[in-house]
Amino acid sequence: MRKSVGVVVGVLIIAFGMLAFVLIKNRDSGDESLTVANNSPRVPVQLVFLQSLPYLIEATGTLAAKEKVEVYSEVQGILQTTNPPFKAGNTFKRGQVMLQINSEEYRAQVQSSKSSLVNQIAAMLPDMEIEYPEAAKKWETYLQNFDMDGALDPLPEFSSTPEKLFVTGKNIVQTYYNVKNQQERLAKYAVRAPFTGIVTESTVNVGTLVRSGQKLGEFIDPSRFELTLSVPADDKQYLAVGKEVKLTSVNESQDYTGAITRINPRVNQETQTIDVILEVSEPDLSDGQYLKARIEGEIIEDAYTISSALLAENSQVYVVEDGVLQLQSVEPVNYRAERVVVCGLNEGQVLVRQSVPGAYPGMAVEPIYP
Repeated sequence: MRKSVGVVVGVLIIAFGMLAFVLIKNRDSGDESLTVANNSPRVPVQLVFLQSLPYLIEATGTLAAKEKVEVYSEVQGILQTTNPPFKAGNTFKRGQVMLQINSEEYRAQVQSSKSSLVNQIAAMLPDMEIEYPEAAKKWETYLQNFDMDGALDPLPEFSSTPEKLFVTGKNIVQTYYNVKNQQERLAKYAVRAPFTGIVTESTVNVGTLVRSGQKLGEFIDPSRFELTLSVPADDKQYLAVGKEVKLTSVNESQDYTGAITRINPRVNQETQTIDVILEVSEPDLSDGQYLKARIEGEIIEDAYTISSALLAENSQVYVVEDGVLQLQSVEPVNYRAERVVVCGLNEGQVLVRQSVPGAYPGMAVEPIYP
């Protein structure tokens, strides 16, 4: 009897032990499931609200003065003082003398050549009065009105071929053009402003020797500028000469408006871009300044803007459906710097707005809304 009771007790102990083991295992399993659920990564998301957005071309370029000249000397001599001096920042009106090179020596040569021309005409007149009395009077008048200090007047027109041959034979025509050539060169000792503008570079000082062919500085018109942009060749369909373009400074503190004046159809083989040239006129712009351009094209319907970093395989994004990640196919239609306009999303979809490390379709996540 005691032996039977011992067996029963032993069986009960084993049964209770097995029951306790199962309970403990189930409890641990339940805790592990709870832990997995609670450890699902928290993913920032946003609701998709579709919009109608313009196709936008964004580019940055450097302003360059539309009228810009590098000033060189065509003669040699000592640089003299001008008012104002030819220094960076000083302005000159069209036709005003910017640089004056000492021309006294060469001016004396011109006067000597003029004197020779006068003497030749005077020596010709007695013979002309005999041979061509009807033409002598106009040559005498020309000689009387000859200005030694002024510009050289044109020679009297020839009345006949014999008169032309007679005057040419006296070497007057050759002397005349020699003097005219010297006068043209004398004018180059004074460098005049080709347009109203400002000096942006000066490489000479008063009193120094200026040599022929030497660069003296740079002169620009500060009222009109050109902006050259590199635009993807595929976007050429949205460009047209005369189209207005919105411009902003790099820090976006100032807004300007320009217009397309030229489009270079040649495609850069390395970048697959074309050059678009805009003209802009604003008083506070400067040569060499950076500007951002925004060129708007056609309207894109049912579009949404996302970060370019969210694209997977260039045409997919992650969305959250029933607490798990899913890949959604989209169509990128307009890249804008670090963002891209896509089509293919649905209104109200839950879009992942930050990259998720190790993301994969079916991954359980906890969406966090902004």
